[in-house]
Amino acid sequence: MKQKIFLFLLFSFLLKSEDFITQDIINKAGKKYGKFAKNRFTYIKNEIIDKIKDKPERIKLNFINSEMNRIKYASDQKTYSKNDYWATPYEFIGKNKGDCEDYVIAKYYLLKEIGVDPKKMKFLYVIYKNRRGQKSNHMVLAYLTRPDPKSREDYLLLDNTNLLVLPASKRKDIVQIIAIVNGETGSKSKKWKQLEKDIKRKKL
Repeated sequence: MKQKIFLFLLFSFLLKSEDFITQDIINKAGKKYGKFAKNRFTYIKNEIIDKIKDKPERIKLNFINSEMNRIKYASDQKTYSKNDYWATPYEFIGKNKGDCEDYVIAKYYLLKEIGVDPKKMKFLYVIYKNRRGQKSNHMVLAYLTRPDPKSREDYLLLDNTNLLVLPASKRKDIVQIIAIVNGETGSKSKKWKQLEKDIKRKKL
């Protein structure tokens, strides 16, 4: 009897669950942004999500980081006529451009989709120094190699300015970690709450 109840609950869950990228999303992206956007979504679903979901986590981190970094950088002002906007992965992939927060959000949700525990991932506000020595506010995605990080060595950074996933200790251009955003596993800012609403309705 217990086994039947378990199987029923499992079947019910599978019926309710929905892929992060569905065929409906792919079709809508094609109508809104054109065939190249449709191709991008199809590629991400078939060649990224479906093919690396069973790979070791380090491979997932490196692959998602490099693939999302193919998308062009553009400021929120140029893309959305706003000073600060958190785009959904659907908007980011559809438009094929975005700023540092958009890379972080897309990487986070794609890694979550392929089985990486959200508790291991944090949004980090940092100070970034470019080759000219100019400093600016920046956001990166951090993967925690241990539940209670003790040093910069324990943060692996996924960053749109670097193709390699490296410990923060090896990133001399990240001069300071300003704040850690916990998101789903902690208190939620207004931006995060709005982002969740937009993702739930798969905002393109």
